Amino acid sequence: MAGVKLRVILVVLSFLSFLSVSVAGYVYFRSLQDSAHKEAEKDSALQAERIRNGVSSFLTENLKTARALAGLVEMRAVLSDPRGASLARVNAVLDHFREALAANVCYLMDGEGTTVASSNRNAPDSFVGNNFSFRPYWKEAIRGIPSTYMALGVTSNVRGVYFSHPVYGVAGGPAVGVAVIKVSTERIEREFRQGSEGIVLLVDPKGIVFAANRGEWLYRSLQGLTQEDAEEVARSLQFGQGPWAWSGLSILDGGKARDKGGMEYRFYRLDVSAYPGWSVVYLDDLRSVSRKISGPLFRATGPIILLLCLLIGLSVLFLYRRASGDIVRRKVAEEALREAQKQLTQHSGELERQVKERTRRFTSILRHTPAVVYVKDREGRYAYVNPRFTELFGIRNAQIHGKTDFDVFPHEFARAFRENDRKVLEGRTPTQVEETFPKGDEPHVYLSTRFPIYAAAGEATSLCGISIDISGIKKAEDQLRRLSDSIIAGQEKERAAVARELHDEFGQVLTALSLDAAWLRDRLKGADPEGSRQAQSMCGIIGKAIDDIRGIATRLRPGALDNLGLVEALDWYLRDFENRSRMRCVYRPHGALRIPDRAATAAYRIAQEALTNVARHSGASRVDVSLRVEEGALLLSVEDDGRGFDPERLDESKGLGVIGMRERALLIGGALSIGSRPGGGTRIDLRVPLDAPQGAPS
Repeated sequence: MAGVKLRVILVVLSFLSFLSVSVAGYVYFRSLQDSAHKEAEKDSALQAERIRNGVSSFLTENLKTARALAGLVEMRAVLSDPRGASLARVNAVLDHFREALAANVCYLMDGEGTTVASSNRNAPDSFVGNNFSFRPYWKEAIRGIPSTYMALGVTSNVRGVYFSHPVYGVAGGPAVGVAVIKVSTERIEREFRQGSEGIVLLVDPKGIVFAANRGEWLYRSLQGLTQEDAEEVARSLQFGQGPWAWSGLSILDGGKARDKGGMEYRFYRLDVSAYPGWSVVYLDDLRSVSRKISGPLFRATGPIILLLCLLIGLSVLFLYRRASGDIVRRKVAEEALREAQKQLTQHSGELERQVKERTRRFTSILRHTPAVVYVKDREGRYAYVNPRFTELFGIRNAQIHGKTDFDVFPHEFARAFRENDRKVLEGRTPTQVEETFPKGDEPHVYLSTRFPIYAAAGEATSLCGISIDISGIKKAEDQLRRLSDSIIAGQEKERAAVARELHDEFGQVLTALSLDAAWLRDRLKGADPEGSRQAQSMCGIIGKAIDDIRGIATRLRPGALDNLGLVEALDWYLRDFENRSRMRCVYRPHGALRIPDRAATAAYRIAQEALTNVARHSGASRVDVSLRVEEGALLLSVEDDGRGFDPERLDESKGLGVIGMRERALLIGGALSIGSRPGGGTRIDLRVPLDAPQGAPS
């Protein structure tokens, strides 16, 4: 469809271009034609003027010649004696003039109009002796007026111009004869034909064409003769007997004329000044003028127009091919765009469906989740709360919108919530904290996870919080902690009891056996040396057993811990550990420490477990133990130079007793941290606030 439209547009453009070129060419042609017509009109006027001047000059000059002829002595002489030698001399003169002037004939007429002498005296059409007194040129000349007369010869029937001049017998006297020179109109017509492309006519006062450059116009009446004029002309024999048919030419306004064939001419009519009443008519064929203009113009502009048409055709073809290529590419692009739009629509529909599905799921989760979910802006104003929030705190989503924690909760709770919100927004990282929410008489503990929500520009504009009620878990943990504390305390008591039993009971028995074995050794020393040696061996075994029992009892519950305190107990244990493990131990206690029994026992057990782990797993050659009190807290650190381990995989190391150490730390309100890396040793730090109530969670 687009291709058809393009073709129509290009055809229209081509037509308009061709029309524009044609109109421009026509306007240019008309301009040139008008200019050429004006130039042709000017040339025609000049041509007519030149012809008229030529005719006038011709008539004037020949009249002078006739005067010169009439003035000759021989002319007067023969008129007085038209015989003998005078006549011969005149004939010679007339012959000379005829030859010199290339005239038709030269002759002399007497006072009666009779031809006395003539240069055609010997010709068949000689009119010597004929009387032409009816001729106007004789009548004028005999009255003393030189005359020019154009007429058809009566005898010769040849057209000519008669130049007559009076011949005077005496100076100042009347004319006694007339000298006449007849010149053929051929000279005039030859002048007409030279340099003239139009029709040139020499017309008498009544409009009869006497000379023309085209023979068909001769003796034609230019505009038609009346009967009277025709009879008058016939009587004068000036142009023969007639008839003088109308030429068919109609004179129009505006200097134009049209012949009977419909051909139009530019019409010029100029009077011959030397021959009053006569005029020169110049007809310039307008079609000839147009052809004369159009021919060169078409020859000049034809190739240009053809070249322009060819260029237009090539331009249209080029534009069409280029536009066709553009249309094809555009159609391909449009098809690709439609396909992309279709895919985009499908993708948008799929995304919309997924969004709806996820929104439904998310809404369902928010509606049915036991967790409290809420969204706040940077100023802490609530933007959304889920139904659980409404259920717990009795505030609907629409009511809480735009309110802060200070508008909903007691001031001490709201301040804590706001502080946690500030940490999330400033830190731009998710956080997890335990928070206490007011609910009835007994506040509930929630594990709250907050994370920032970022805008498109990457700015944290709001936050979302998800709080899970862990009050039950916290109660269970507290109960478990108290149970664990009770178990550990029981263990300590049991250890102490076992240690006392070992030290007091079993140690006393072994001591009695040792005394009996010594008595038996001494008793058998003389009588039975072998028995004495066996008794001595028994004394050694019993002594070693006493030492082992004492060591076991000490490790179960070192008496130094109860009697001397944690510093001395650790010092004794490290020396014992160094002896048993062959590992260098460096102990750095700082100052005299007054530590509660439960904290001292827990710290001692943690150090004991840490050193046991060092001996079992680290492969270390040295271990450093420091103990000090700083800023109201007991700080214990155990650091070795062993192989270390990955703390991320600590849960996989179930045999390290880490859980027991953490449990002991928690029971006394302390915190245990473990730092280690593969190949970099391990460091265990215990921090126990001494001013906190023992057993409170850190």
